[in-house]
Amino acid sequence: MIVTVTLNPAVDEEFLVPEFQPGGWFRSKNAIRTPGGKGINVSMMLAQLGYESAAMGFLAGFNGAYIRDVLRKDRITTNFIHVKGETRTNVYIVDESGHIETGLSEPGPYISEEAYNRFLRNYQRMLQRTRLLILGGSLPPGIPQDIYGELIRMAKEYNIPTIVDAAGLPLQSALEAGPTIAKIDHRFMSRISGISLTSLDNIIEVVSKLHDQGVEWATTSYHIYGDVFFTPKGIYLALAERRSVVSLFAAADALITGLIVGGEEGMDVEDRIRFAMACAWEDSMHVEKGFSSRKAIEALMPRVQLERFD
Repeated sequence: MIVTVTLNPAVDEEFLVPEFQPGGWFRSKNAIRTPGGKGINVSMMLAQLGYESAAMGFLAGFNGAYIRDVLRKDRITTNFIHVKGETRTNVYIVDESGHIETGLSEPGPYISEEAYNRFLRNYQRMLQRTRLLILGGSLPPGIPQDIYGELIRMAKEYNIPTIVDAAGLPLQSALEAGPTIAKIDHRFMSRISGISLTSLDNIIEVVSKLHDQGVEWATTSYHIYGDVFFTPKGIYLALAERRSVVSLFAAADALITGLIVGGEEGMDVEDRIRFAMACAWEDSMHVEKGFSSRKAIEALMPRVQLERFD
């Protein structure tokens, strides 16, 4: 079973607004409300591509009930710990004219020590049925900052491959535990390495060092429309076309989804990168999270520019 862990889920509200500016009053051309959080996004995108998964984490209040119900309708197994309070809402505004995106995120409900321990017991049981684990997103108040490292170490006891997409101290904790695949937050890695990651050479230098920590695959963004991939077969730069991009809101989650599907289907390294980039690209071509179709993703694969570095 593929398992996604989203410790701080959200209800994502996306608004498409022409010529958005701070301080004004605007009517949205389009409004979309969906379950969110990195792991949940991955579960929903996997379902669109025909892959089953189980989603774990914490849910609270009316928003939590909404997320649970939508996931179940999409035939995604839910295994959440329900807590007091209210699952957060994220607001995301896409300026259709200026192509500028603005986001506002709530902190999420406080997680008590009792709820946290219940989650760990539940997680331990789930590991016995898990073949791939995805960890992603921010942490709600009350959760230790080193939680991702602990969850990865627990998964390693069962020889379960792990994928992490996070930032800040949770990412640092995860990297110290050695995940199989890591999506690296560009700004955080720049701070902890003391190296400016504006140049491709510096990005390659920093990401390459993660291999010594047991990370088999690592990827980080390059400018806005590209990613650098550190793989067992070498380092690659992949680029998508800028002109067709509408919203990058969930593109990173789409990229992770593509890497998962590529691995599940036994794609070679270059095809796996192309498929992952095509997933991110296709997702970014519309405001709605997810994919128009598998066919639309595959049509973009040949258009991904791929360069290998020795």
